[in-house]
Amino acid sequence: MLNFLKIEKHFLLSLFFFALLIRLIYVIPLNPGKLSLDSAEWSQLARDVIEKKHYGDEYTWRPPGYVLFLAATYVSFGKSVVIVRIIQTVLGSLTCLIIYLIGKKIFCDLVGKIASVLLSLYPYAIAYAGDILSETFYTFLISITLLSIIIAVEQPSAKNQMFIGVLFGLTALTKATILPFYFIACFWIWWRTKKIKNAFLAGIFTLLTICPWTIRNYLHYHKFILISFGYGTLWTSNNDETMILETIGEKEQPAASDWDWTPKRYKELIKLPRIEAEKIFEKEAKEWIKNNPEKFRWLLKKRLIHFWRLYPMMAYKWQKIAAMITSGIYIPLCFIGIILSIKNFKNTSLLIFLFIVYTLVHLPFAVLIRYRVPVDPYIIIFASYTIHFIWIKLKSFISSRV
Repeated sequence: MLNFLKIEKHFLLSLFFFALLIRLIYVIPLNPGKLSLDSAEWSQLARDVIEKKHYGDEYTWRPPGYVLFLAATYVSFGKSVVIVRIIQTVLGSLTCLIIYLIGKKIFCDLVGKIASVLLSLYPYAIAYAGDILSETFYTFLISITLLSIIIAVEQPSAKNQMFIGVLFGLTALTKATILPFYFIACFWIWWRTKKIKNAFLAGIFTLLTICPWTIRNYLHYHKFILISFGYGTLWTSNNDETMILETIGEKEQPAASDWDWTPKRYKELIKLPRIEAEKIFEKEAKEWIKNNPEKFRWLLKKRLIHFWRLYPMMAYKWQKIAAMITSGIYIPLCFIGIILSIKNFKNTSLLIFLFIVYTLVHLPFAVLIRYRVPVDPYIIIFASYTIHFIWIKLKSFISSRV
């Protein structure tokens, strides 16, 4: 069996079906109505796109990538939650293969194998495949974009750089939080290939991919909106009500479905035309931050801790235990791996920059561990390097004693 898995093609095939089986075992028995709060919005927006042939203003702060993925799924296979879950299990399983390739290219074959197997068993990755949320789709897009960047640096060509740009654009259209990393990635391509035209091509095709949606926004709202509105989220994340939220502390169950920490005025303001509401959100968010610098810094500190927590604050005890024996181990091992691999910084820097930028871009907003999940595969890659490093040292120690 071990000899069979030593052949890369055999390993990848076995890994895919192993990851797929685990996810299917989890998602198939799930009640179709067992979904998170945000899933209703995503699903309704996809239905609006199909039935009303437009992107509803009430949800316009949602980027279009995942919505169009859902709409395409509904049109092709019917409006079935089960089918969406099955397709997401396939995407999650493909992500495991991509993580193997990234781990192999940055470190070595064994690190890639360890990382891919750990990801195939990762509770967060399995759980989100069973929900109507963008995390699984977004995680897949980030992984294939990163792999394409690494390949394009190894094999610089106009075709590869253009492909990166298209992938990066699609990823940004799914969640705009990746956009700040876009500038770092272009710089990284320039740094590694020593040719600015490579970074320029990737950047141009990213913008060209996003451009049709930006034009749609301008025609619809008569204002430049690159991807989606954001001040409403900024305002609801920085106010005195949010300060109260951060003082609640840990609970032995998830947040109640009727638990609402948004400002009371939000429900009134959101009834306005979205462009008018955004102007108010922008004004009040900036005023609160300007007038409350100490409170804002306190929120940033709290969110940094939450983003990198080893387990969720509000969850059942078994969920916290599951997190502690996976991400609770992987995160410390990741930071050790970053230190151990410092000599390989030229290769690892792309992932390190991703951690830094992805963390910083989330801090001004309310933070959930769920938002970290798309970069968890790269935490697992560094953790796998640490495991590999320990294994090599242990084998060397045992050999020297025999």
